[in-house]
Amino acid sequence: MEYNYRMVLPAIQCVSAIFQFIAAWQSVVFLSTGRLGRVWSFVSLALFLKGLLSVWELFSSSWSTVSTFTDQPVVIAEFFISLLLASGFLLTGQWFRFRERLEARFDLIAEVERSLVGVLEEEKVLSLVCGILSRSRGYRLVWVGAAEGDGTIRVECSSGDAAEFLRGVSLRWDDTPAGQAPPGNALRTGGTITAREVGEGLPGEWREGCRHHGLVRCAAARIEQHGFPHKVLVVHADTAAAFDAVEMEALAAMARRVGSAIQGARRHEIFVNAKASYDELLRNQRDGVILVREGKVVRANPSAAEMLGYASPRLLFDADPVSILAEPDAVPGLREELRGPGKGESRREWEASLLRMDGSTFPGEIRLTWAPREDRNDDFIPKRRGPLGMIVLRDVAERERVLRELRKERDFSNRMLDISGALVLQVSRAGEILLFNRQCEEVTGIPARDAMGRKMWDLLIAEPARDLHRDAIRGVAAGRTPPPLETSIVTPNASPRTIAWNHAPLHDGAGTIVSVIVTGIDVTERRQLEKQLIEMQKMEAVGTLAGGIAHDFNNILTGILGSLDLARGFVPPGSPASAPIAEGIKASERAVHLVRQLLDFSRRAPAECRPVNLGHVVREVTALFSQTIDRRIEVTSSISDDLLPAFVDPNQVHQVLMNLCVNARDAIMESLETVEKSGGRPLTGYWIYTRAENVEVDDDYCRIFPYARKGRYIRLSIGDNGVGMDEATQRRVFEPFFTTKKMGRGTGLGLSTVYGIVKQHNGWINLESFAGKGTTFCAYFPEATGLPEESPVFPETAPSGRGKETVLFADDEELIRDLARQVMEMHGYTVFLAEDGLRAIDLFRSNREAIDLVVLDLTMPQRSGMEVLRAIRNIDPGARVILSSGSPPAESVPGTTFLPKPYRAEMLAKAVRSALDAPRSA
Repeated sequence: MEYNYRMVLPAIQCVSAIFQFIAAWQSVVFLSTGRLGRVWSFVSLALFLKGLLSVWELFSSSWSTVSTFTDQPVVIAEFFISLLLASGFLLTGQWFRFRERLEARFDLIAEVERSLVGVLEEEKVLSLVCGILSRSRGYRLVWVGAAEGDGTIRVECSSGDAAEFLRGVSLRWDDTPAGQAPPGNALRTGGTITAREVGEGLPGEWREGCRHHGLVRCAAARIEQHGFPHKVLVVHADTAAAFDAVEMEALAAMARRVGSAIQGARRHEIFVNAKASYDELLRNQRDGVILVREGKVVRANPSAAEMLGYASPRLLFDADPVSILAEPDAVPGLREELRGPGKGESRREWEASLLRMDGSTFPGEIRLTWAPREDRNDDFIPKRRGPLGMIVLRDVAERERVLRELRKERDFSNRMLDISGALVLQVSRAGEILLFNRQCEEVTGIPARDAMGRKMWDLLIAEPARDLHRDAIRGVAAGRTPPPLETSIVTPNASPRTIAWNHAPLHDGAGTIVSVIVTGIDVTERRQLEKQLIEMQKMEAVGTLAGGIAHDFNNILTGILGSLDLARGFVPPGSPASAPIAEGIKASERAVHLVRQLLDFSRRAPAECRPVNLGHVVREVTALFSQTIDRRIEVTSSISDDLLPAFVDPNQVHQVLMNLCVNARDAIMESLETVEKSGGRPLTGYWIYTRAENVEVDDDYCRIFPYARKGRYIRLSIGDNGVGMDEATQRRVFEPFFTTKKMGRGTGLGLSTVYGIVKQHNGWINLESFAGKGTTFCAYFPEATGLPEESPVFPETAPSGRGKETVLFADDEELIRDLARQVMEMHGYTVFLAEDGLRAIDLFRSNREAIDLVVLDLTMPQRSGMEVLRAIRNIDPGARVILSSGSPPAESVPGTTFLPKPYRAEMLAKAVRSALDAPRSA
């Protein structure tokens, strides 16, 4: 028992020393943290020294004499005193730390409250709250979330060193397991605050996240959002002692304060946006806006300044609103109304002349509105009171200009309707005429006032076509597109006309078809012209037929003339048969002349100008024309003896003379018909004359006719004493398709063709005519200078000669082949005869060495003459060839001689001899 006392008392002494050191250490902590004053340092030193003294006593005292506790009462008392001191100091330190923590939390909350003052942006409010609460000695994690419609919580702002926690947990506020966390409960339960220990009935994901990031306690408070989804303020702490009742109440108050701050920020944003929108609308208003109070301008927008000629709206500030009027007293009551509201209506409109800063004026529209605003705090400088007036100015000069333009467009449209040349009608869905343009009046002879309201098909369309127009208009009204129509219209005051119709719907603003536009083109003349063109094509076909007939006649006449020549050679002189043969030859020559005229009429060859004596052409045309004209018309000609040669294409000059003669004949026939209808007789006979003469064109003539040129010309004049032409007709007489002749008597192309031919020959044509007296055309053709007049290809004096050569003669006419055989054999030649081109090629190929000359007809079956010529040239490029036809080829063929049909027997013999005597081509 004594042994035990010796062991326990030193242990008590040691524990007492430890308690004394603990009390001294805690006292030093109080001093270092400023919790106690410097005077308390003596207490700390005394406790520390007492602890050292206790340790010294522990090692210096002899505990062997101690037998009971009562032997050392001081040790026992010192132990309890040291225990009380250590416990007191520890509890005091715990109290200090608790108080400091609460003070820190409340300081943070107070700082948040101070920081939110004047903050008018929602994002900044949330950022300040989270940032301040998560500072040092604050909370580990602070965040604000918003409740979404799908049950999730969207984090809007967060702060703290444990922000990674929010990325690893599901945040929900609905009644699901994930929504049982404090943020979800706070959002669901309304204004209550929820605080839970980590691990007490919370979702597993939430518990694991809090444990991982060292988050021990959590508090959440709902932020009320009137008219918006609620938000939640969530605070996480790392101590279990956090969030007592006082702190929870402070957090709830903070949530309410944050909600108020957010609402204030939103109201401010709405106000700022509204004010900005108001300012923007005022600046961008196209109309001029001036605000007036107490008879002075307090604000103006840029449009008003620009409209009134001011460089800046500020220049209008404090001005008298009456100063914008050019004539203030021109509109009664306007001066007084601009300066203050009257007793009548609060809103009025005027039109007046407005004055610009530079003194110019313009027509304007003024709209004035007054609003009572005595209790409003405006920022106008100087301060003004009373009702606020808004003057809206509009420059109506542009409107008047637009109205003038619209009137111009309307007048233009009406003018276009009148001069478009088209019949334009607007008819209702039932067919009543609503619009009837001037062209309709001119074509139909019906005034527009008489056509309005009447059915179109009853008024204009003949009975057989009325159903077509009725169905077309009904189809357009139903939304269908009818095909174009072409019908005749017959009216009491107009001749029948052919009209091509088209229809189109006219819609209103809603897209409904309200009426039908009908346009018509008068195609009467066009259809007549088409008939005339058909007649021209018939004439062209006649010309082609005449050419074919003339070709066949050439072949027949060649055989007849050749046979007569041969017969005359066998008949002795003085024989009774000589006279009939001579008459046959003479008649055949007349037929040859007639056939040549037919060929000239039908030929298609290009113009071939050469020196020509136009007297021969005049005689030929006069002789041909006089045989076909009415015998009551006398045709005469006059040709100068010393007529100069002209450089022309005789065939085209022939066409010019024929067209002018035909035109003269038609003019006389029209005059004859007029006389016959009147029952009288002409006082004088009717005549057509042609004249060819030389003229010298000098400067005086060129001054009268600027298109003329100086020099010597051959003038062809064709005159008649027919109906003549007035001046209007003379101005258009050479226009294509212009004609004054009746239907079927002309195409309007004759005189335009004459004009073109004369111009092509570097000449010109003049016209002199008098109505009722007659017409004279004078065509001028230039002299052929430096070129001899054309001579016959085969002179009559050329000897025929005899020979021993071999000739290949190819022609599809058996009569001509027999004639050629007899002529060739009479002159000593050997003859191979071919009835077509293919046979000619075969004969030449098999007798190439023997044949010295080839005579080819250009028109043959199997192969044409040109095809045979190419085949022969491929076999023997130097072969001698004579080409024969009624008209020469379109282009000259080198190395050949042309023999025109019909030809005489002697002419054939001379052509063959001349070709054989000519050297072979290389």
